[in-house]
Amino acid sequence: YPGTLIVRKFFLILLFCFAVRENVCAFTLNLKGWDQISGKHFKVIFKREVGEDFPREILDKAEEYYSDIADRIGYERYRNFWTWDNRVPIVYFASQEEFTKQTGQPKWSKGFAVSHLASVNLRMIITYQGQEDFLNAVLPHEISHLILHDFIGPHRHIPTWFDEGVAQMEEQGDDPNHRTIFAHLIENGESIPLLSLQNPNPSIRTDATYGAIFYAESLYIVDFLVKTYGKESFINLCRNLRDGMDFEDALKNAYYPAIDSIATLQDKWIKYMMQYL
Repeated sequence: YPGTLIVRKFFLILLFCFAVRENVCAFTLNLKGWDQISGKHFKVIFKREVGEDFPREILDKAEEYYSDIADRIGYERYRNFWTWDNRVPIVYFASQEEFTKQTGQPKWSKGFAVSHLASVNLRMIITYQGQEDFLNAVLPHEISHLILHDFIGPHRHIPTWFDEGVAQMEEQGDDPNHRTIFAHLIENGESIPLLSLQNPNPSIRTDATYGAIFYAESLYIVDFLVKTYGKESFINLCRNLRDGMDFEDALKNAYYPAIDSIATLQDKWIKYMMQYL
């Protein structure tokens, strides 16, 4: 098999840097004198020197992603929730240097979402100019986080793997070859047991390979649920989490009798992934 250890590790590290999101608890932004354009659910805040063309493109894509993601998880009845004074700001820095200085983010960070940290109504996406993958990857990823957290509620527990899996679903550029690589990881016993995903290892933040496996597996399990059992069952799963069920009860309620436990989900997902070998 041509996917040598080096090739596999390169893919996994790339995926990790691409998908990982840092939680930010407190920071202060100085946006005095910045320009702003507004849509129905978002407003893009940027320096005049950036120009309006790309911020306008960001705004259009954000509104498009909002509709797609909201529909996927059953958020439709809240479509007017992020409007007027509650529009979500997308802060677009002119450079990575300024972004890092004002937010304290690590240099590899491409952007992040803030949700329900300072207050129930605080939502914000922060990024910077010069990223080729922002519109097709970072932007939908962070909007997905915000919508999922809004729908399920700030005080409900969302397993990290499920949160990250949903956030990656809208990203563009999924390569079937990556699934084949991951199927070989499963075959070789190098994937993470689903029960362990429920309580992720702290090394997700320090071990790039472990972190990449975690993010890829999260995406592929959520993808399996949506593609195999359809939108309505997935919406019911999200609603059950919103209503306070723990993940396993929410899963059983939404997918019974096809899936009656986390162990059953793992077995069926593994069988599904083996088709890519």
